Amino acid sequence: MERFRISTLTVCKWMVCLLGIVGCNEPEETATRGYIKVSSAEVAFPYIEKSAIKFQQIYNDAFIDVGRTTSREALIELVEGRSRIAVISREPNKAEVEALSGGQAKFVTRTVAHDALAVILHGDNPVNELTVRQLKDIYTGKVTNWKELGGKNVRIRPLVRDRNSGTYEVFQERVLDNEKYGADVYPCSTMAVLTGIAGSNRGAIGITGLLMTTKPSTMSYFKVIRVGEAEKERFYLPTQDKIHTKKYPLRRPTVLCYFKESSLEVNLVSGFVTFLTAVKGQQIAINEGLVPATMPVRMVKLAE
Repeated sequence: MERFRISTLTVCKWMVCLLGIVGCNEPEETATRGYIKVSSAEVAFPYIEKSAIKFQQIYNDAFIDVGRTTSREALIELVEGRSRIAVISREPNKAEVEALSGGQAKFVTRTVAHDALAVILHGDNPVNELTVRQLKDIYTGKVTNWKELGGKNVRIRPLVRDRNSGTYEVFQERVLDNEKYGADVYPCSTMAVLTGIAGSNRGAIGITGLLMTTKPSTMSYFKVIRVGEAEKERFYLPTQDKIHTKKYPLRRPTVLCYFKESSLEVNLVSGFVTFLTAVKGQQIAINEGLVPATMPVRMVKLAE
């Protein structure tokens, strides 16, 4: 409700100025005042939205509109001027960097947190761990039944987000070694669709973001499994400590992308980026289950 109130007041104030009802000019944008649109990859959306809400609570003259999309669409919206920050779940590829660096303004990227590709199965599936190689065999179509992996005689239904998502691209590069997905891999339009199918289909396996697994729907009955680089090595769950120490093999970054005219430029974009990379923003990342990227991390072992 607070976010809606701020949005309404901001829009009304600008409308009053536009109609000339009172003699005022549009307020100058600063690091803590103004309006910006942020396009966020779906897997990073909960973190970025909560950060925007907190920023607006501290700075009442700021309005940050966070939209949910895919990594590729977020970059397109940034290029077309429909947003001023793109939050993506992977590093921009070489072609994207070359295309985005062609203008007068400098294209800037900043890793703000570390996430992971989480592997989920239906809760009744007896399989609790898979190697990276086994994941590749599943998603390229080489392995099609769970009994080949120590499970029940059930056909495997592999799920992934659509090709515009960072999850699709990172998994293809990191796990499939850039080979093509198998013909039976089902592309899901959203992570909610993917987790919903994984929780209702006994043969399903899905690749999702860490934040999509922390608060599953009560209607979804899925579990996160351990992943190992090879059979003789240890298997790990995508927990914060295992992501931070790089023991979990499917770690990935959360990256801010934006344009900057000069190093001295001060606007709401620079203000929000500073907030995300400073203590308050990094604490929100921790609270959401991510690993902070711009502040020291101290590991504490809790007594059992």
